[in-house]
Amino acid sequence: MTEEKIITTVEWANEKLRRAQSAINENPWDIEAWGILIREAQTRWINEVRPFFEQLVATFPTTGRYWKIYIEQEMRSRNFERVEKLFQRCLIKVLNIDLWKLYLAYVKETKASLVTFKEKMAQAYDFALDKIGMDLHSFPIWNDYINFLKGVEAVGSYAENQKITAVRKVCQRGVVNPMLNIEVLWKDYIAYEQSINAIVAEKISLERSREYMNARRVAKEFEVNTRGLNKNLPCIPPTGHNEEIKQVELWKKYICWEKSNPLRCEETSVVTRRVMFAFEQALLCMGHHPDIWFEAAQFLEQSARTLLEKGDVNAAKLFSDEVAAVYERATNTILKHSHILHFAYADFEESRRNYERVHAVYTGFLDNIDINPTLTYIQYMKFARRAEGIKSARSVFKRAREDERSGYQVYISAALMEYYCSKDKNIAFRIFELGLKKFQQY
Repeated sequence: MTEEKIITTVEWANEKLRRAQSAINENPWDIEAWGILIREAQTRWINEVRPFFEQLVATFPTTGRYWKIYIEQEMRSRNFERVEKLFQRCLIKVLNIDLWKLYLAYVKETKASLVTFKEKMAQAYDFALDKIGMDLHSFPIWNDYINFLKGVEAVGSYAENQKITAVRKVCQRGVVNPMLNIEVLWKDYIAYEQSINAIVAEKISLERSREYMNARRVAKEFEVNTRGLNKNLPCIPPTGHNEEIKQVELWKKYICWEKSNPLRCEETSVVTRRVMFAFEQALLCMGHHPDIWFEAAQFLEQSARTLLEKGDVNAAKLFSDEVAAVYERATNTILKHSHILHFAYADFEESRRNYERVHAVYTGFLDNIDINPTLTYIQYMKFARRAEGIKSARSVFKRAREDERSGYQVYISAALMEYYCSKDKNIAFRIFELGLKKFQQY
């Protein structure tokens, strides 16, 4: 057995560090205590502090800065197999620009000796631009990719034409993408075209300048509407502090701006993609706020309806499935105790007549031992009656009666349902009697 397998906890060197660890054990959201230990851990050999870093990213799974620090520690020890596994765990979920830059630097450093390096590097850049290319600060990635493509050796006219096509394709995508330093990208692109063919360059400049000017205008608005946002803020439960309230307001301002379609794009799917990127960025920092998850799902649902009205059934179905994926992510991770998101998820699936999934949402939530299930049973009964009739609702009520955690309100709801919906006052009275017998203290 190796030493690193034996080490499961970290021995801190002094009382200050031990107090910080105790503070975290007592309150996992103590950012100051985490900061003390992170600074110390960065000075240690990774095998000594890996359990600490695992605790860190388990507590803050969406904080890109923490993943980046952890991965950099592994890279210093050249534990490349571990580095790749860490990237696999976080990259797709954590759309943090600095984390993605680290990923590209890692690929460039470690894959350069491979025969397939050019292909792997191009794939990495394409992957990065697809995921993080809409970020205001994504210019270095676009620029690095273009310079990489320009530097690829091309032997023969066919290879040279392929190279020009590849550079042109990325440049033309970049110069219409709102970001800081877009002017530099445009200037370099036109200069590149002029170096190939001055007549073609002039034609492209005329054809593309309008879209570029539009993107440049939006880039300036983008900067204004995201000013003050702290994208490295660790994701913690709501505290009500002034700084947190300010950050929530700033995120919502940014999202609202994207919803206004500043690019004046006529494609619903493009607008939706930009708005959802804003939501995803917000959720990295504000993932414990259920209203942001709910608003994201609602926006996607509206986009699906818009596409359906336009006759684009396939795209509408994709967005509708993404709504379910948003709810699934929220209710299976940091907000697994949120009543409102589970109810919203169930209502959404009910609207799609996916009743089997609705049952799974309710029963899955009720299996959680850390919740008061009373309201959930009431909502579940109402769904069962609406969708499947009174027999199904009675089956849910039977489960509620057998659950010792259920409150008296379940009996009231079931009795009133029988009285008003089934018009059976005898059953209603019997349910009230059962409730009175069990909850005499009330």
